[in-house]
This record gives sequence, structure tokens and C-alpha cells, in this order.
Amino acid sequence: MAHLTLKDKSFFKENGYLIKRGVLSNAQVQAARDALWDGIEADRNKPETWVQAGPRVPCPGSHPAIRATVQESPVFSMMEEMVGVGQLNGGGPGPHLVFPSGDDEWTGAKHGHLDGYYTPTNGVPEGTVGYMTINVTIYVEHIEHRGGCFTVFPGTHRMAHEYFKTHSLLSVQGGSSNRIWSDEEMPSALEFEGAPGDVCFWHGQMVHTGSKNVNRNIRMALIGRFSRKDSNDIRFETPDDMWADWEGLR
Repeated sequence: MAHLTLKDKSFFKENGYLIKRGVLSNAQVQAARDALWDGIEADRNKPETWVQAGPRVPCPGSHPAIRATVQESPVFSMMEEMVGVGQLNGGGPGPHLVFPSGDDEWTGAKHGHLDGYYTPTNGVPEGTVGYMTINVTIYVEHIEHRGGCFTVFPGTHRMAHEYFKTHSLLSVQGGSSNRIWSDEEMPSALEFEGAPGDVCFWHGQMVHTGSKNVNRNIRMALIGRFSRKDSNDIRFETPDDMWADWEGLR
């Protein structure tokens, strides 16, 4: 049974992201939320203790309830409908929490980054670059504007494809978009606002960023990054047709 429509696929190709609502069951959301709260250093029943709490990663992505949000829901099948059945490496998402800041100062982003690039704090080995085909952000709490939303820059997957036709994949220091494009060239940022169980799929070369949380809720997101099984063979290739390796989108 297909989960995505032709309209869904067309939207993803054009914009580089796709939001689907209510993908997870209530039980899956609750189990994942409980797993996160088990590791949060705050009182679940006292929102005043959530401000600047932690940790950002309160439980491992290997936790059964976290892994189930991708592997025991329609999420992985949805990605396969775009990339191709049996083409993606397995895996699961990892927790990425943003706690309330305690103040009201918030500004929208003008730039973001591409994943897989070395920075002094992200654990990526210097001189290497990761390669992701399709990624996913899953919410297990209500997240509204200014609430630490996961943020994408629609269309930058196509901009990145054009850039890498004539530049090395290793040429973007730190993956920062402001090293490639000016403020004027960048499209407007789009916050992924959503409810528990909502999912945002995004292209592996989509510019994205996090944002400050000036709201009450903890931004409870799970983020998974998935690559094709043949990624080591194709990571430095940029074909004229950016969808040549996407069986479901050709």
C-alpha cells in the first residue's frame, strides 16, 4: 500500500521537503516521549523547571521506543517510496531537544547548513564529508512558531545540486550556507510547526537549521539521517539529473 501520492512526490522534488501529519500512532508517540522524559533533568509536571534544562540528548537513538518511530511506523516505507525499496541503509532517529530559553528574544534564520561536514564540536572527522540521501524529523510534542522549530530553506537542495556540479563536495567549510550563497540568494526559512506524530522528510542536501525556543514546551524532535547502500560509490558524483538515483521520483 502506497503512503505517498504523486502530489506528495512532486512537492518533495520541487521544494526538497515534505510534511506529513499524524504518521505515528498515539502509542508510539507516548512511548517515545516517555523514553525522553526518563532522561530529562527536570520535573515533567512542573514546566518552570524545563527552562534551560537538559540534556539535549536524554536517551540513545538505540532505545526501542525511539527506533520504533521509524522502523515500526510508515516512516521508513515512505522514504523507500521516494528512494527505492531496499536501497536505503537501516537505522533510526536520534533525540534532538531544544529547551525553553526563558526569554522572549527571537529572530528568524537567514542561513543554515548542510549536514556531514566537520566542525570542531560535531564529531565529524576533519577532511571527510558524510553523505545523506534523505532525512527525517519527527515531533513527539506540540511545536509552534518560535518554539525551536526545525527549519528548512525550500529549494536549496536544487541550489546545492547545481553548486556541486562544479565544486568539490569537500569545498563547503563546516557546511555553512553563507560560504556559498549571499543573504539575497537564500530563500526564506520555513519553520516546521507540528503536532506529536507529525513528520518532515527532507533531502540530504537541503540547507536547514535549528532555532531558539522562546515558548513553553520543550522542542522534542527525533532526527534520522539515511543514506543509500551504495553511497560510498556515488557520494562524489553529481549527475545532471539530480533524481537519477531516486527510483520513486524519476
